[in-house]
Amino acid sequence: MRAALLWLWRRGAVAGVLVLSACGGGSGEGLDENGRPLAPAPAAPLTPTLPSIQERVFSVSCAVSGCHGGGAAQLGLRLDPGFSAGSLINVASAQDVRLTRVIPGNPGASLLIQKLEGTQTVGERMPQFGPYLPQTTIDVIRQWILDGALP
Repeated sequence: MRAALLWLWRRGAVAGVLVLSACGGGSGEGLDENGRPLAPAPAAPLTPTLPSIQERVFSVSCAVSGCHGGGAAQLGLRLDPGFSAGSLINVASAQDVRLTRVIPGNPGASLLIQKLEGTQTVGERMPQFGPYLPQTTIDVIRQWILDGALP
């Protein structure tokens, strides 16, 4: 019995070595010179441009939640890629047509900034139920609007 177990153990060890050797060494892609995984590249800083704001704010905080993405976006405000400029810039609010979502050059009068800072006169502060954006992020969006809210 002992001999049979020893024979099975040796066959298993040989089979394991063969299986592992068949895996190959890999290309080393994504590893440093010591074979450790590389650290992820730091994210690009948020800049006052619509592509940057889209990627770093609208796509991850507004559209992905289901609130302002896709055909059923709340209040017709689509903030998913390709739609945000047309839904924001010089567009009247669905909550109060006297208010404009983004007024190029005038962030203080833009409902978007008011909603982000919690100073709005209609509706809720955004993102709804929080967590709210840091003021530094809102300041970048404010600068984009001040610079003319270019698409």
